[in-house]
Amino acid sequence: MIKSIMIISLLFFSACSVKEYRLFQQENMEHLSQTQELNITYSSKIVPNDILEIDIYNMNKKSNIMMPDKGGSSSTPSNKYVVYDDGTIILPLLNVVHVEGYTIKELNSMLIERYREFLKSPYLKVTVKNHKIYVLGEVAKQGVVPLEGESISVIEAIAKAGGLTDYALRNRIRVISEENGKYVMRTLNLNNFSTLNSKNLMLKHNSIVYIEPKSTKAIRVAINDYLPILKAVSSVLSTFVNIKYLSNN
Repeated sequence: MIKSIMIISLLFFSACSVKEYRLFQQENMEHLSQTQELNITYSSKIVPNDILEIDIYNMNKKSNIMMPDKGGSSSTPSNKYVVYDDGTIILPLLNVVHVEGYTIKELNSMLIERYREFLKSPYLKVTVKNHKIYVLGEVAKQGVVPLEGESISVIEAIAKAGGLTDYALRNRIRVISEENGKYVMRTLNLNNFSTLNSKNLMLKHNSIVYIEPKSTKAIRVAINDYLPILKAVSSVLSTFVNIKYLSNN
């Protein structure tokens, strides 16, 4: 009887503390589906320690000048560059080039203009290899998901994180991403098929996907935390009851 009362009390108080397991909370439930602007500035531009992959082509020869000519050196030079702390990289023909603060599109245009001094019809392909997004909350494997290309969908990001757990709120998928120089937060409802047509599904570099837990998650965690204590107390109480019973007989 005493054990049952303790378990019921534990469930009651743990249910009241479910907020401890939720991030990015919004109390006004009427506004969950609306865009919420957060006071964080952000610009998706090249910064020190970014890893750039740059292929440089001379369209007349239709060859990549980063690759060795046939019959030349057998070693293949790397086309990956880590941006130094001063915001520069060292490129063939151009030597030191300042790239910090450029977007990928801007850097492409600038390098094409610079290479026209050496190549008749230069063409460049610049990509950033270390861009990523973050998946948190009720997924099988929380962490960083590498971003291949310019963007990734929420569905693909969740899939790469191992899928949703049984405790995930499918109608409460928080998406935090950069828009017009600022971070905004949206809430997606994956229970609605129409969500698949939403442009909010697409994620850019440094976006965050957070899946809220159900209230039962807090109950389960509380039970796991306090079950050893309950067992110990129950054992002591049972021993006390047995001793009292024997003494009365």
